[in-house]
Amino acid sequence: MPYPLRLACLLLLMLLSLSGCARHEGALYNAPPAPGLADALDKAMRDMVEAFPELTDQGPLIAASFIDVEGVEPPSAFERIAAELSASALARAGMPVHDVLLDGRQLRQVRGGDGLLSWQVRDLGNRQDADALLLGTYARGHEHLYLALRVVELHSDRILGSSSLALKLDGDLRELLRPR
Repeated sequence: MPYPLRLACLLLLMLLSLSGCARHEGALYNAPPAPGLADALDKAMRDMVEAFPELTDQGPLIAASFIDVEGVEPPSAFERIAAELSASALARAGMPVHDVLLDGRQLRQVRGGDGLLSWQVRDLGNRQDADALLLGTYARGHEHLYLALRVVELHSDRILGSSSLALKLDGDLRELLRPR
């Protein structure tokens, strides 16, 4: 094959490969964004109800602000908004939810013999005529935020439903996690 023809073929191959790269970068750029906090929690709660269908037959539920597993003080806005979003998603899924949000730090005051929940939490649940509590714990990794969510029966500490998820730590999540 003559040199000019080889050169033309080589240039054509280079142009074709560059156009493929350009389309590939465009595809990545146009990809839908990862789900945000509200969407991810909504899906986690729907998954919980799907995995534990008897959950919606339970009595009214109240929620507690989520807890950082490291116990970092002071609390962040994430702790409250994540609990509120999760409780709302459970209500949409058919679970009766009372509009009461406990301070998650009350859950840390567990003493010997109290089990998972302190007597103050049980008492508040009784005063609100609630049978279950939504609670969550989270831990921050280098690139992800990990959440463990569960609904617990107030009088027995029995876990009625659970779910977990990992979220990419983006600017919004980092801002919500900053102490108030």
